[in-house]
Amino acid sequence: MAGTARRTRRTRNARVSVATAGLTLVATACAQQRSTGIGGGGVTTRETLPSGIERVTNTLPADPGPAWTLVEELRVGSADGDGPDVFGELRGLAALPDGGFAVLDSQAQEVRVFAADGSPRATYGGEGEGPGEFRGAHGLMLDPGGRLWVTDPSNSRLSVFDPATGFVESFRHNFAFYAYIWLGTMTADGRIVRPTLRPQGFEIYDLNMELVESISQPGPESDGLSARDAARQGEDSTPSSFAWESRDGRRAGLMSVPYYPGGVRYYDREGTVWVGAHEHDPEGYRLTRQSLAGDTVFLVAARKPHLPVTREERSAAIEGVREYLREQGADTDRDWSKIPDVKPAIANLFTSAEGNIWVRTPPADANGAEATWDLFSSDGAYVGRVTSPELSPLPFLVPIVQGDAFWAVATDAFDVQYVVRARITPSG
Repeated sequence: MAGTARRTRRTRNARVSVATAGLTLVATACAQQRSTGIGGGGVTTRETLPSGIERVTNTLPADPGPAWTLVEELRVGSADGDGPDVFGELRGLAALPDGGFAVLDSQAQEVRVFAADGSPRATYGGEGEGPGEFRGAHGLMLDPGGRLWVTDPSNSRLSVFDPATGFVESFRHNFAFYAYIWLGTMTADGRIVRPTLRPQGFEIYDLNMELVESISQPGPESDGLSARDAARQGEDSTPSSFAWESRDGRRAGLMSVPYYPGGVRYYDREGTVWVGAHEHDPEGYRLTRQSLAGDTVFLVAARKPHLPVTREERSAAIEGVREYLREQGADTDRDWSKIPDVKPAIANLFTSAEGNIWVRTPPADANGAEATWDLFSSDGAYVGRVTSPELSPLPFLVPIVQGDAFWAVATDAFDVQYVVRARITPSG
């Protein structure tokens, strides 16, 4: 057949194997072959597009039961005392090769290392400008040699630590911009990928912090409107935001529309970018894997019903917006039709050490504590649902999955932070 022909394969209930030494998910997609496993229950279709890109479309079951459950094994954290397990504000987590873990506590400006049983091993850093000290540290990365890298934008450097012996060296680096938390990544082959702001793109460094490559991507044109201009032009100028200006004209700003679907990004350790987007037609969401240059290399689609925004949730969201606008001294009369009728299909995503794709989905109940993920194998086939009845990881710190171990940072009802290790266990 010609190179532009589309080749399609369908499988129902993608076969899944769970290795005893760890969770190793393998989905097979053979032409017209059907097999039953513990996970999927949906239909997977594969096709090669005229561009040569493979697209995998998964029609998920209407009411999938959990294929796996996260069972907590270890919890480290305390609300009282002055020990290293009393966390202020964690902005970094790394799972160490020996089974232990390390965290970056940005409130204390410290790196804290713990053994596999949760006992404290070492504390490094502290507030300051001297060697191995931090000011505004906001990210933690693990390099292929097992060393810890701390991003320290206020000191304009990255500092490197050996988990056992402490400070090793620092590299000067100009952070042209930085967010609440580090947005870059350390790849498995020892490259540091850092997103840039203008133009949208990436800078790639080696482990000596020498610039290897700078990549620019074309991005959407900005309308150039300030919050004040947007507020005066009306609701149509900002579909995803409520633009406001105080009645005295002294303040102006933008407030995100509740439940408005925004895209999510994840930079994996292979040096590629995953972009997740809410889909309206067909229902569900779409995952696009891209090279750093912006070229699409793989597409995964999930077709599933969207969760409706209930009347109670909508009313609560409107009251929350009104309360904020009242505090700002702004008009509270808004076009509430901007709030969608359904929730965003995807909350965030990440990939495991084995390449499996974890997509966190919104809770059916706004007050529900249960976290859920749609799980796909590395080749894009849906293999089941993972639930966590008691553990709800923080949204801005990506969990770490290695084999059947799940690491995450979570909080309790009193906002006390914990590091949790859970076991990925087949349900039933």
